[in-house]
Amino acid sequence: MIVGFLLAIVTAVVIMMATPGINQITAAQIGLLVGELFLPIPIFIWAKKYQADMRRLLRLNPVALSAVAASVPLAIGLTIVTDELDRIAQSLVSVPAEFSKIQEIMTITDPFSAFVIIGVVIIIAPFVEELIFRGFFQRILEYRLKDITKAVLYSALTFAIIHFNPWWVVQIYIIGVFMGYVAWRTDSIWISFILHAINNGIAVIFTHLPENSIGWYEWRGHVSPTILVAGVLLLAGGIRWFIRSTPIRPKSEEAMPIEDLFGVPPGRPR
Repeated sequence: MIVGFLLAIVTAVVIMMATPGINQITAAQIGLLVGELFLPIPIFIWAKKYQADMRRLLRLNPVALSAVAASVPLAIGLTIVTDELDRIAQSLVSVPAEFSKIQEIMTITDPFSAFVIIGVVIIIAPFVEELIFRGFFQRILEYRLKDITKAVLYSALTFAIIHFNPWWVVQIYIIGVFMGYVAWRTDSIWISFILHAINNGIAVIFTHLPENSIGWYEWRGHVSPTILVAGVLLLAGGIRWFIRSTPIRPKSEEAMPIEDLFGVPPGRPR
C-alpha cells in the first residue's frame, strides 16, 4: 500500500513537472488520472507472486440486487448528514484560501476535464480506493486483529489520513466507517463502491451549481433543516433496508485464515 501511494504521488508530480506547455490545472488532472491508476499496481504484483485468489482477496464478490438498491438511499442520506457535520467542523476551523486550488482541479471546463472528473473522481478513484482500503487492507486487518470493529475503524482512519485533507477529515472518516461496515457485512466492495461513487458524484454536481441555485439546500451556511431531516430518514431507512437484504456471514467464514486465499508461494513450502 505504501509503495503504491508513493508511486502514485511521484508519478503525478513527474507528470505535472514534465508538461510545462499545458495549463497547470490540466496537468494536475492528468497527474490525478495516471496516479490513481498506479495505486493498486504493487498490490497486484504482490498478490500475483503469491498466487492469491484475487477475487476473494480484494472482495470482488457478487452482492444481492436488493442490497444494491438499499445502498442508494443510504448513500444519499449519508452524504447529506456528513455534509452538515463537515459544515459544522469548518465553522470551527476555517478553510485557507489556498484550498480553492483543489476545487479548480475538480471543475469541468472542457471535454478532457469532463472525462477526468467523471471518469476518475466518480468511477476510477472510488473503485481503486475500495479495492485497496475495504478489499485488501481491511480484509487483512480483520484477520490479523481478530476484531471487526477495530479493523473497520483503523481502515477508515487510514483512508481519511491518506486524503491529506484535514478540513474534510470528519466527513471522510465517517463515510469510511460506513463503507467499511457494508464491505464487511457483504464481504464485497461493490456496495461500498456505490456509496463512494454517489458521494463523489453529488460533490461534483454541487461544485458546478451556481451559488444562487442551491438556496433550497442551504440555510445560513448549513444544510436546510428540511433537507437534513430527509437525509437522516434516508440514511436510517437505507440502513434498515440494507441489513434486511444482507444476512451476516457465518462466524466460520469470518475466521477463515488469510493464507487460504493463496496458492503455494514461490520458493516456499506450505
